Amino acid sequence: MNVIKTEIEEVIIIEPKVFGDYRGWFTETYSKEKFEEIEIKIDFVQDNHSFSAQKGTLRGLHFQNNPKAQTKLIRCTRGKIFDVAVDLRKGSSTYKKWVAVELSEDNKKQLLIPKGFAHGFIALTDNVEVQYKVDEYYSPENDRSIRFDDPEIGIEWGIENPILSEKDSNAPLLKDSDANFSIRVLVTGVKGQLGYDVVKRLNELGIENIGTDIDDFDITNKLQTEEYILNYKPAVVVHCAAYTAVDKAEEDKDKCYAINVDGTKNIAEACKKIDAKMVYISTDYVFDGKGEEAHHEDKLTNPVNYYGYSKEQGEKVVRELLGKHFIIRTSWAYGKNGNNFVKTMLKLAESRAELNVIYDQVGAPTYTPDLAVLICDMIQTTKYGTYHGVNEGYCSWYDFAGAIFKKANINMRINSIPTSEYPTKAKRPLNSRLSKARLDENGFPRLPKWEDALDRYFES
Repeated sequence: MNVIKTEIEEVIIIEPKVFGDYRGWFTETYSKEKFEEIEIKIDFVQDNHSFSAQKGTLRGLHFQNNPKAQTKLIRCTRGKIFDVAVDLRKGSSTYKKWVAVELSEDNKKQLLIPKGFAHGFIALTDNVEVQYKVDEYYSPENDRSIRFDDPEIGIEWGIENPILSEKDSNAPLLKDSDANFSIRVLVTGVKGQLGYDVVKRLNELGIENIGTDIDDFDITNKLQTEEYILNYKPAVVVHCAAYTAVDKAEEDKDKCYAINVDGTKNIAEACKKIDAKMVYISTDYVFDGKGEEAHHEDKLTNPVNYYGYSKEQGEKVVRELLGKHFIIRTSWAYGKNGNNFVKTMLKLAESRAELNVIYDQVGAPTYTPDLAVLICDMIQTTKYGTYHGVNEGYCSWYDFAGAIFKKANINMRINSIPTSEYPTKAKRPLNSRLSKARLDENGFPRLPKWEDALDRYFES
């Protein structure tokens, strides 16, 4: 059997081999063994057969909701049809898009339409017969339809007044439908600031997800990681879990490497096995912080501390193992669910009237709910690559502290000091400015200004 990809990756055309002579022809229309050889492992449970007497008869768009969703294997055994599949999976890079294939008694092509898609066809000749296999029995309570001419989908049927059933004439638009399909997203590090906000954003979008942390599986354990991910079978893994204790990493290098490099490799290898997309959250610390220009996404990395080195190596692992990846570098992150600079400043204000804060490290404070919006936008595309995801504008830690206390109405004396007067175990880059050129090139909106983000943080 010959397999042909369509514009929607999951929808495929199957061409069985046809053996003919002067008497006629023979073909195998279905062979479980041969299907498994081409990686199609489906247990079909029912065969259906329809007849349409008149050219212009349109049937669709039909589907069954979860938990009775159906995979369909369709062929036309008499006449000719224009067969259509529509992606109804929220979060998919092809959501609301459609693909059409001409099936006929002559070309003997078959169309495999997976769960999560609506199906419909129009008869291009009189006396059309269509036969199809399904992997779930008919379920009246889960049976659904969507208008064939829904403008949000925009199928080009090539006919103005098709012959419709009463059911199809009265079908709702997609926006009014209760279609319950979605891609699956697995998020690591859900107890952290960013993981928490990514899950929250996915829930707002109605995209199925599961947030995981060390209690669910240890990313440094290859077998645990693979078993968990392969069992859930996500379409995307957003990898937020990381070792982030920058100073401690200088002494605890083995643990830092095990989490940020080996753990990332375990996740990437599991994603490769199920052809899942992966989002890897990286950091401005992969750069050396020299100069005052914003670091471009393609600039050579040169970390100045071990934490930065471990994240740089994590990036390399993802690039080497996966084509379907997003690497997103961020900086100075803060959010509701975890410790951060904002909370630290407010806590110190409870016991101090004066603080020394560094003025010569410059970057972009980044609000994790804003970054979560960007991440959830990206995973619904195939615009893979390395990006910088930070709020707009730059400031120093000194500037940031001043803005925090002003917003909190706290009268705090802040002394600006250079990095040289605040020694730490791990060296920090002075310049953490990050270019957003790749966001602009690929049509992703920039994050709001950091001052606006700080206002919303306090409001929440």
